[in-house]
Amino acid sequence: MKEITTCPICNSSEKTTFLKSRNFRINEVVFDIEECSKCEFRYTSPLPSVDEIGEYYATDNYVSHTGTKKGLVNKLFHTARFFTLRSKFNLIKRVSNGKKHLDIGAGNGVFLEFVKEKGWDVSGIELDDQSRSAIENRLGINIAKTVYDNQEIEKYDVITMWHVLEHVYDLKKDIETIKQKLKSDGALIVAVPNCDSYDAKKYEKYWAAYDLPIHLYHFRPKNIQDLFAQFDMEVKEIQPMKFDSYYISLVSEKYKNGGKNSLGVLFRGFYNGLISNLKAKSDSYSSQIYIIRKK
Repeated sequence: MKEITTCPICNSSEKTTFLKSRNFRINEVVFDIEECSKCEFRYTSPLPSVDEIGEYYATDNYVSHTGTKKGLVNKLFHTARFFTLRSKFNLIKRVSNGKKHLDIGAGNGVFLEFVKEKGWDVSGIELDDQSRSAIENRLGINIAKTVYDNQEIEKYDVITMWHVLEHVYDLKKDIETIKQKLKSDGALIVAVPNCDSYDAKKYEKYWAAYDLPIHLYHFRPKNIQDLFAQFDMEVKEIQPMKFDSYYISLVSEKYKNGGKNSLGVLFRGFYNGLISNLKAKSDSYSSQIYIIRKK
């Protein structure tokens, strides 16, 4: 484990502990969420090393990679994903001036497959060896392990990061590399949880989207704007991910109640997800999509 001594965005060493919580899927190791006293960015500390972090992903509960449909909550996740695939594709089609697409953090490749079937020239990046191999076999395309290994296309019209930025160890180095891969009129689409949402405040240390320690960073809209401004990029648009509030609240309610999946837990989770959406303003949804372009 390594203590994070400076803010990943502004490099300030001044901080306070915002919250203490733990990983609810693997073990009971406690982690801190620190808040930078200068820019108010929140980040996880201490962090497992890159070699150690894998054990926190190696579980059937990490649904974006395993594809498991065990349990009602995971079944709801897959149902929601079926409906969101089309909306994600419609978004990249609207903001892109071409059909060259890179998906960073491709998971099990479902979105890449959907876009490829629409006639787009797709590339992907996936760190997990098993997931990467499965995508390559299914789609017949090369999938890079990191952004530095990706050499498929010189420049992309649109690059997507669906719930990936919060996992990236070399945050600024990766963003600089991603920027270089984007065309001058291209669009970068970044989706991340919003720790300033109603459900984050409601569930506090039980909020599932803190997902310690694999979520290294905990973004609010201002953090995204501040971070990308350092690379002469700007947020042009923010879109809500309304299904996420239900899934996150359902899992959070389960954590709060010791892993139980009773009808009461499901009802409260769904209700709080609904309230989170109803209370949200334009930039305060549980998870949000940022459309980012070069200045």
